[in-house]
Amino acid sequence: MKNIVFDLGGVVLDWNPRKVEANFQGNRALLRYLLDHDFFQQYWTEFDRGTYTEKEIIDLMSSLSGFPVEECRELVEFVKFSLTDIPETVRLIRQLAEEGYSLYCLSNMSVEFYEYLKPREFFHYFKGQIISGIEKLVKPDMAIYRLLTTRFGLHPSETLFVDDLEKNVDVAQSMGFHVVHFADREKGYAGIREFIRTGK
Repeated sequence: MKNIVFDLGGVVLDWNPRKVEANFQGNRALLRYLLDHDFFQQYWTEFDRGTYTEKEIIDLMSSLSGFPVEECRELVEFVKFSLTDIPETVRLIRQLAEEGYSLYCLSNMSVEFYEYLKPREFFHYFKGQIISGIEKLVKPDMAIYRLLTTRFGLHPSETLFVDDLEKNVDVAQSMGFHVVHFADREKGYAGIREFIRTGK
């Protein structure tokens, strides 16, 4: 296995919507409105795609909910700041880089969130990065996987793809990638190690 591609949220970064919901100390009525009206399902993917800037998604949130822009900005920033590193994954990435594996990331993420996170240590180990907000494409669209392979010259048969969402893993597998579904951390780490050991 020559190449390993990591998703970020849920794999490298601790992205947990339930934790965000439980810990947000701002306007709870705003958060409840957004959850009840499927705001995140309907609009957040387009934020990740780069259809909306951060300012535009905040303005849209305020317009649809009727809550002040400042309270909406507080929520978006809380989500951004909640993206903490998963230490075990960062250690694994560092180890794999030292062992000579070519590492990449493919993430659904807005430009603004990426700019905030870019100084983190783990980004230094990636030989290439595909960020949806920059490319105007999102997983599980096949086009973003094709972009990954063509831009960096990757062959799916020589590449392991790691993601926490089953739909993203399924598309990668259908295109010939080796895959690990990282829904459970310990099983995810075990799956990565098994692929490295056996190559399948």
